[in-house]
Amino acid sequence: MQVLQWLTYAGVFVLIAIGIKSILSEHLRHGYILFVFALLMMLNLVILHRTGSGNTFLRIFIGIVAALFIYLVATGGESNTGPLWFYVFPPLIFYMLGLRQGLVVMTSCLLVIAVIFKFPELPFVITEYNPDFQLRFLTSMTFVTVFSYILDFSRRRARNDLIDLAERYDLASRTDELTRLSNRRDMRNRLDTEYYRFKRHGHHFSVVLMDIDHFKRINDGYGHDAGDEVLKDFAKLLKEHSRHLDVISRWGGEEFLILLPETSLVQALALAERLRFAVESAEFSYQSMLIPVTMSAGVCSISQFESIEGLLRQTDINLYEAKMKGRNRIVPMVKSTSRPEEHDSESV
Repeated sequence: MQVLQWLTYAGVFVLIAIGIKSILSEHLRHGYILFVFALLMMLNLVILHRTGSGNTFLRIFIGIVAALFIYLVATGGESNTGPLWFYVFPPLIFYMLGLRQGLVVMTSCLLVIAVIFKFPELPFVITEYNPDFQLRFLTSMTFVTVFSYILDFSRRRARNDLIDLAERYDLASRTDELTRLSNRRDMRNRLDTEYYRFKRHGHHFSVVLMDIDHFKRINDGYGHDAGDEVLKDFAKLLKEHSRHLDVISRWGGEEFLILLPETSLVQALALAERLRFAVESAEFSYQSMLIPVTMSAGVCSISQFESIEGLLRQTDINLYEAKMKGRNRIVPMVKSTSRPEEHDSESV
Protein backbone atom coordinates (compact mmCIF):
# COMPACT_ATOMS: atom_id res chain seq x y z
CA MET A 1 0.00 0.00 0.00
CA GLN A 2 2.91 2.34 0.61
CA VAL A 3 4.03 1.84 -3.00
CA LEU A 4 0.57 2.83 -4.19
CA GLN A 5 0.67 6.00 -2.09
CA TRP A 6 4.00 7.00 -3.61
CA LEU A 7 2.56 6.33 -7.07
CA THR A 8 -0.30 8.64 -6.19
CA TYR A 9 2.08 11.41 -5.12
CA ALA A 10 4.05 10.94 -8.35
CA GLY A 11 0.85 11.01 -10.40
CA VAL A 12 -0.34 14.19 -8.71
CA PHE A 13 3.02 15.87 -9.39
CA VAL A 14 2.98 14.87 -13.08
CA LEU A 15 -0.65 15.94 -13.55
CA ILE A 16 -0.04 19.34 -11.99
CA ALA A 17 3.14 19.86 -14.03
CA ILE A 18 1.46 18.95 -17.33
CA GLY A 19 -1.63 20.92 -16.34
CA ILE A 20 0.47 24.05 -15.80
CA LYS A 21 2.19 23.49 -19.13
CA SER A 22 -1.18 23.11 -20.86
CA ILE A 23 -2.47 26.35 -19.35
CA LEU A 24 0.68 28.18 -20.40
CA SER A 25 0.15 26.74 -23.90
CA GLU A 26 -3.42 28.13 -23.80
CA HIS A 27 -5.03 24.68 -23.55
CA LEU A 28 -7.03 25.92 -20.58
CA ARG A 29 -9.74 23.26 -20.54
CA HIS A 30 -7.26 20.43 -20.74
CA GLY A 31 -5.11 21.93 -17.99
CA TYR A 32 -8.04 22.42 -15.63
CA ILE A 33 -9.27 18.86 -16.19
CA LEU A 34 -5.81 17.53 -15.30
CA PHE A 35 -5.97 19.60 -12.11
CA VAL A 36 -9.32 17.96 -11.30
CA PHE A 37 -7.79 14.50 -11.69
CA ALA A 38 -4.88 15.53 -9.42
CA LEU A 39 -7.39 16.79 -6.85
CA LEU A 40 -9.32 13.52 -7.00
CA MET A 41 -6.11 11.60 -6.30
CA MET A 42 -5.33 13.82 -3.32
CA LEU A 43 -8.86 13.34 -1.96
CA ASN A 44 -8.38 9.59 -2.32
CA LEU A 45 -5.28 9.86 -0.10
CA VAL A 46 -7.32 11.77 2.47
CA ILE A 47 -9.94 9.01 2.45
CA LEU A 48 -7.21 6.41 3.00
CA HIS A 49 -5.74 8.25 5.99
CA ARG A 50 -9.18 8.75 7.55
CA THR A 51 -10.66 5.29 6.97
CA GLY A 52 -7.54 3.11 6.72
CA SER A 53 -9.29 1.04 4.05
CA GLY A 54 -6.65 -0.06 1.57
CA ASN A 55 -9.16 -1.86 -0.66
CA THR A 56 -11.32 1.25 -1.02
CA PHE A 57 -8.24 3.34 -1.79
CA LEU A 58 -7.14 0.85 -4.45
CA ARG A 59 -10.54 0.71 -6.16
CA ILE A 60 -10.87 4.50 -6.26
CA PHE A 61 -7.30 4.86 -7.52
CA ILE A 62 -7.89 2.39 -10.37
CA GLY A 63 -11.12 4.15 -11.27
CA ILE A 64 -9.43 7.57 -11.37
CA VAL A 65 -6.50 6.33 -13.47
CA ALA A 66 -8.77 4.44 -15.88
CA ALA A 67 -10.98 7.51 -16.31
CA LEU A 68 -7.90 9.68 -16.86
CA PHE A 69 -6.54 7.46 -19.63
CA ILE A 70 -9.93 7.13 -21.32
CA TYR A 71 -10.19 10.93 -21.21
CA LEU A 72 -6.73 11.27 -22.78
CA VAL A 73 -7.69 8.86 -25.58
CA ALA A 74 -11.06 10.53 -26.18
CA THR A 75 -9.63 14.06 -26.29
CA GLY A 76 -6.17 13.35 -27.61
CA GLY A 77 -4.59 15.43 -24.86
CA GLU A 78 -2.16 17.83 -26.50
CA SER A 79 -1.44 17.26 -30.19
CA ASN A 80 -3.17 13.86 -30.04
CA THR A 81 -0.40 12.46 -27.83
CA GLY A 82 -2.79 11.54 -25.00
CA PRO A 83 -3.02 7.81 -25.91
CA LEU A 84 0.74 7.42 -25.46
CA TRP A 85 0.32 7.73 -21.68
CA PHE A 86 -1.77 4.56 -21.78
CA TYR A 87 1.37 2.41 -22.14
CA VAL A 88 2.11 2.76 -18.40
CA PHE A 89 -1.33 1.36 -17.55
CA PRO A 90 -0.92 -2.45 -18.17
CA PRO A 91 2.07 -3.12 -15.84
CA LEU A 92 0.51 -0.88 -13.19
CA ILE A 93 -2.84 -2.67 -13.35
CA PHE A 94 -1.39 -6.19 -13.20
CA TYR A 95 0.90 -5.20 -10.32
CA MET A 96 -1.96 -3.77 -8.25
CA LEU A 97 -4.92 -5.99 -9.15
CA GLY A 98 -3.34 -9.31 -9.99
CA LEU A 99 -3.59 -11.35 -13.14
CA ARG A 100 -7.31 -12.11 -13.35
CA GLN A 101 -8.74 -8.72 -12.37
CA GLY A 102 -5.99 -6.92 -14.28
CA LEU A 103 -6.85 -8.82 -17.45
CA VAL A 104 -10.53 -7.92 -17.05
CA VAL A 105 -9.72 -4.22 -16.59
CA MET A 106 -7.27 -4.11 -19.49
CA THR A 107 -9.65 -5.93 -21.84
CA SER A 108 -12.44 -3.53 -20.91
CA CYS A 109 -10.22 -0.49 -21.50
CA LEU A 110 -9.03 -1.77 -24.88
CA LEU A 111 -12.65 -2.34 -25.92
CA VAL A 112 -13.55 1.22 -24.88
CA ILE A 113 -10.58 2.58 -26.87
CA ALA A 114 -11.63 0.53 -29.91
CA VAL A 115 -15.13 2.03 -29.64
CA ILE A 116 -13.64 5.55 -29.43
CA PHE A 117 -11.54 4.89 -32.52
CA LYS A 118 -14.46 3.33 -34.41
CA PHE A 119 -17.07 5.96 -33.52
CA PRO A 120 -15.43 9.41 -33.37
CA GLU A 121 -18.87 10.99 -33.60
CA LEU A 122 -19.69 9.99 -30.00
CA PRO A 123 -20.51 13.08 -27.89
CA PHE A 124 -17.57 12.69 -25.50
CA VAL A 125 -15.01 12.13 -28.29
CA ILE A 126 -13.47 15.37 -29.52
CA THR A 127 -10.61 14.10 -31.66
CA GLU A 128 -9.94 11.64 -34.45
CA TYR A 129 -6.98 9.39 -35.19
CA ASN A 130 -5.90 8.17 -38.61
CA PRO A 131 -6.43 4.45 -39.32
CA ASP A 132 -2.71 3.65 -39.29
CA PHE A 133 -2.32 5.09 -35.79
CA GLN A 134 -5.43 3.24 -34.58
CA LEU A 135 -4.13 -0.10 -35.86
CA ARG A 136 -0.62 0.40 -34.53
CA PHE A 137 -1.81 1.65 -31.18
CA LEU A 138 -4.28 -1.20 -30.58
CA THR A 139 -1.75 -3.77 -31.78
CA SER A 140 1.07 -2.40 -29.65
CA MET A 141 -1.21 -2.02 -26.60
CA THR A 142 -2.34 -5.62 -26.98
CA PHE A 143 1.30 -6.69 -27.12
CA VAL A 144 2.17 -4.59 -24.04
CA THR A 145 -0.83 -6.04 -22.19
CA VAL A 146 0.14 -9.63 -23.01
CA PHE A 147 3.79 -8.95 -22.21
CA SER A 148 2.85 -7.31 -18.89
CA TYR A 149 0.63 -10.28 -18.07
CA ILE A 150 3.49 -12.73 -18.73
CA LEU A 151 5.98 -10.67 -16.71
CA ASP A 152 3.63 -10.34 -13.76
CA PHE A 153 2.77 -14.04 -13.95
CA SER A 154 6.50 -14.86 -13.82
CA ARG A 155 7.05 -12.40 -10.98
CA ARG A 156 4.22 -13.85 -8.91
CA ARG A 157 5.31 -17.43 -9.59
CA ALA A 158 8.90 -16.61 -8.58
CA ARG A 159 7.61 -14.89 -5.45
CA ASN A 160 5.46 -17.91 -4.55
CA ASP A 161 8.40 -20.22 -5.17
CA LEU A 162 10.56 -18.13 -2.86
CA ILE A 163 7.86 -18.12 -0.18
CA ASP A 164 7.46 -21.89 -0.53
CA LEU A 165 11.22 -22.37 -0.32
CA ALA A 166 11.43 -20.12 2.75
CA GLU A 167 8.62 -22.08 4.43
CA ARG A 168 10.36 -25.36 3.69
CA TYR A 169 13.65 -24.06 5.08
CA ASP A 170 11.82 -22.75 8.13
CA LEU A 171 10.15 -26.12 8.64
CA ALA A 172 13.47 -27.92 8.18
CA SER A 173 15.10 -25.63 10.75
CA ARG A 174 12.39 -26.56 13.27
CA THR A 175 12.08 -30.28 12.50
CA ASP A 176 14.21 -33.29 13.30
CA GLU A 177 15.10 -34.91 10.00
CA LEU A 178 14.88 -38.53 11.20
CA THR A 179 11.73 -38.56 13.33
CA ARG A 180 9.93 -35.53 11.76
CA LEU A 181 9.29 -34.23 15.27
CA SER A 182 10.08 -30.76 16.53
CA ASN A 183 13.78 -30.30 17.18
CA ARG A 184 15.43 -28.77 20.24
CA ARG A 185 15.37 -25.26 18.77
CA ASP A 186 11.65 -25.37 18.05
CA MET A 187 10.89 -26.85 21.46
CA ARG A 188 12.76 -24.03 23.19
CA ASN A 189 10.61 -21.51 21.33
CA ARG A 190 7.46 -23.44 22.27
CA LEU A 191 8.56 -23.56 25.90
CA ASP A 192 9.20 -19.81 25.94
CA THR A 193 5.74 -19.18 24.45
CA GLU A 194 4.06 -21.47 26.97
CA TYR A 195 5.99 -19.88 29.83
CA TYR A 196 4.78 -16.46 28.68
CA ARG A 197 1.17 -17.76 28.79
CA PHE A 198 1.80 -19.11 32.27
CA LYS A 199 3.18 -15.82 33.56
CA ARG A 200 0.48 -13.73 31.90
CA HIS A 201 -2.61 -15.88 32.32
CA GLY A 202 -1.65 -18.54 34.87
CA HIS A 203 -2.02 -21.48 32.46
CA HIS A 204 0.05 -24.29 33.98
CA PHE A 205 2.02 -26.73 31.90
CA SER A 206 4.29 -29.71 32.48
CA VAL A 207 7.10 -31.44 30.65
CA VAL A 208 8.20 -35.05 30.30
CA LEU A 209 11.82 -35.82 29.43
CA MET A 210 12.26 -39.39 28.18
CA ASP A 211 15.29 -41.48 27.34
CA ILE A 212 15.34 -44.85 25.55
CA ASP A 213 17.01 -47.27 27.94
CA HIS A 214 20.36 -48.73 26.86
CA PHE A 215 20.06 -47.28 23.39
CA LYS A 216 23.80 -47.75 22.81
CA ARG A 217 23.30 -51.49 23.21
CA ILE A 218 20.67 -51.38 20.46
CA ASN A 219 23.10 -49.62 18.11
CA ASP A 220 25.94 -51.97 19.01
CA GLY A 221 23.87 -55.15 18.93
CA TYR A 222 21.57 -54.55 15.96
CA GLY A 223 23.31 -51.79 14.00
CA HIS A 224 22.76 -48.06 13.58
CA ASP A 225 20.06 -48.60 10.97
CA ALA A 226 18.12 -50.58 13.53
CA GLY A 227 18.70 -47.79 16.04
CA ASP A 228 17.30 -45.23 13.59
CA GLU A 229 14.26 -47.43 13.03
CA VAL A 230 13.69 -47.69 16.78
CA LEU A 231 13.87 -43.89 17.07
CA LYS A 232 11.28 -43.45 14.30
CA ASP A 233 8.94 -46.07 15.77
CA PHE A 234 9.38 -44.58 19.23
CA ALA A 235 8.47 -41.13 17.90
CA LYS A 236 5.41 -42.56 16.16
CA LEU A 237 4.28 -44.26 19.37
CA LEU A 238 4.66 -41.00 21.31
CA LYS A 239 2.42 -39.22 18.80
CA GLU A 240 -0.19 -41.97 18.96
CA HIS A 241 -0.46 -41.72 22.76
CA SER A 242 -0.38 -37.93 23.09
CA ARG A 243 -2.98 -35.23 22.60
CA HIS A 244 -3.11 -32.95 19.59
CA LEU A 245 -2.13 -29.92 21.66
CA ASP A 246 0.96 -31.63 23.12
CA VAL A 247 4.31 -30.79 21.52
CA ILE A 248 6.71 -33.69 21.06
CA SER A 249 10.35 -33.09 20.24
CA ARG A 250 13.55 -34.99 19.80
CA TRP A 251 15.59 -33.27 22.46
CA GLY A 252 18.86 -34.87 21.45
CA GLY A 253 20.15 -38.34 20.61
CA GLU A 254 17.74 -40.81 22.20
CA GLU A 255 16.14 -38.19 24.46
CA PHE A 256 12.64 -36.88 23.76
CA LEU A 257 10.81 -34.02 25.44
CA ILE A 258 7.04 -33.55 25.54
CA LEU A 259 5.44 -30.21 26.38
CA LEU A 260 2.01 -30.66 27.96
CA PRO A 261 -0.03 -27.43 27.96
CA GLU A 262 -2.84 -27.04 30.50
CA THR A 263 -1.52 -30.04 32.43
CA SER A 264 -0.81 -30.48 36.12
CA LEU A 265 1.99 -32.63 37.55
CA VAL A 266 -0.40 -35.44 38.46
CA GLN A 267 -1.85 -35.51 34.95
CA ALA A 268 1.64 -35.41 33.42
CA LEU A 269 2.73 -38.35 35.58
CA ALA A 270 -0.29 -40.33 34.42
CA LEU A 271 0.59 -39.66 30.79
CA ALA A 272 4.25 -40.53 31.34
CA GLU A 273 3.32 -43.83 32.94
CA ARG A 274 0.93 -44.60 30.11
CA LEU A 275 3.72 -43.92 27.62
CA ARG A 276 6.18 -46.05 29.59
CA PHE A 277 3.72 -48.95 29.63
CA ALA A 278 2.98 -48.54 25.90
CA VAL A 279 6.70 -48.61 25.02
CA GLU A 280 7.31 -51.65 27.21
CA SER A 281 4.37 -53.45 25.60
CA ALA A 282 5.15 -52.49 21.99
CA GLU A 283 7.03 -54.77 19.60
CA PHE A 284 9.97 -52.94 18.05
CA SER A 285 11.56 -54.81 15.18
CA TYR A 286 14.07 -54.41 12.40
CA GLN A 287 14.45 -56.91 9.53
CA SER A 288 12.34 -59.47 11.40
CA MET A 289 14.46 -59.05 14.56
CA LEU A 290 12.54 -58.13 17.70
CA ILE A 291 14.25 -55.42 19.72
CA PRO A 292 13.29 -55.03 23.40
CA VAL A 293 12.78 -51.34 24.19
CA THR A 294 11.94 -49.56 27.43
CA MET A 295 12.12 -45.94 28.51
CA SER A 296 12.80 -43.85 31.58
CA ALA A 297 11.35 -40.41 32.18
CA GLY A 298 11.57 -37.39 34.42
CA VAL A 299 8.46 -35.24 34.91
CA CYS A 300 8.07 -31.68 36.20
CA SER A 301 5.44 -28.94 36.31
CA ILE A 302 6.11 -25.23 35.87
CA SER A 303 4.17 -24.45 39.07
CA GLN A 304 7.23 -25.58 41.05
CA PHE A 305 9.75 -23.28 39.31
CA GLU A 306 10.47 -19.67 38.45
CA SER A 307 12.10 -20.24 35.05
CA ILE A 308 12.30 -22.58 32.08
CA GLU A 309 15.94 -23.32 32.94
CA GLY A 310 14.99 -24.43 36.45
CA LEU A 311 12.18 -26.60 35.08
CA LEU A 312 14.45 -28.33 32.56
CA ARG A 313 17.24 -28.75 35.10
CA GLN A 314 14.97 -30.56 37.57
CA THR A 315 13.42 -32.64 34.78
CA ASP A 316 16.89 -33.80 33.78
CA ILE A 317 17.70 -34.63 37.42
CA ASN A 318 14.51 -36.69 37.66
CA LEU A 319 15.41 -38.56 34.48
CA TYR A 320 18.88 -39.29 35.82
CA GLU A 321 17.33 -40.58 39.05
CA ALA A 322 15.01 -42.87 37.06
CA LYS A 323 18.06 -44.36 35.35
CA MET A 324 19.93 -44.80 38.62
CA LYS A 325 16.97 -46.62 40.15
CA GLY A 326 17.03 -49.29 37.45
CA ARG A 327 15.46 -47.64 34.36
CA ASN A 328 12.02 -48.39 32.85
CA ARG A 329 10.39 -46.08 35.40
CA ILE A 330 9.09 -42.57 35.98
CA VAL A 331 10.38 -40.05 38.52
CA PRO A 332 8.59 -38.83 40.57
CA MET A 333 6.90 -42.18 41.02
CA VAL A 334 3.25 -42.46 40.01
CA LYS A 335 1.28 -42.84 43.23
CA SER A 336 -1.45 -45.03 41.83
CA THR A 337 -2.18 -48.74 41.88
CA SER A 338 -4.37 -48.66 38.76
CA ARG A 339 -3.10 -49.97 35.43
CA PRO A 340 -1.78 -47.26 33.11
CA GLU A 341 -4.33 -47.94 30.44
CA GLU A 342 -7.16 -47.28 32.89
CA HIS A 343 -6.33 -43.55 33.08
CA ASP A 344 -8.64 -41.29 31.10
CA SER A 345 -6.55 -39.93 28.22
CA GLU A 346 -8.59 -36.74 28.11
CA SER A 347 -7.73 -35.91 31.73
CA VAL A 348 -4.04 -35.53 30.90
